[in-house]
Amino acid sequence: MILHCFRSRDPILLTKAFCTFVRPVLEYSSTIWNPVYKYDTIKLEAVQMRFLKRLDGLHSFSYMCRMDKLGLESLYSRRVKADLVMCYKILNNHVCVDVDSFFTQHVGYHTRENCAKLFKTHTASVRDGHFFSNRVINVWNSLYLTLLFHRPLLPASN
Repeated sequence: MILHCFRSRDPILLTKAFCTFVRPVLEYSSTIWNPVYKYDTIKLEAVQMRFLKRLDGLHSFSYMCRMDKLGLESLYSRRVKADLVMCYKILNNHVCVDVDSFFTQHVGYHTRENCAKLFKTHTASVRDGHFFSNRVINVWNSLYLTLLFHRPLLPASN
């Protein structure tokens, strides 16, 4: 639809239109409905793949090359980042959610890699294993967060 609505064939302009109108629909509430099956992940990614393939001058490149040239990320990596951002917000009380109802924090000692490790609870079903609080733990625990929690993100201005 975007390719039919715009007269311009500038890939940068069309990519901005895609990011403005289509990507928010594909990513809406992704921390809640994140697809479980690889088939569903591929179907979501195919929307962006098809769009980028139809842009002028990019048809002969691979999907990864097209994304690099336009400064885009895969929808999968954006969903993982959205999960990590929500996990950070929950752990640091930036949202009105009780931390203890989602996560069991590792208390006692700090490991070298991550000072905010989370315990993964046993799940009785595959469905529960893909719930947000279980899905994000492996990725969260693999982050190197020591600097994030002990230093400010931006240098202080003088």
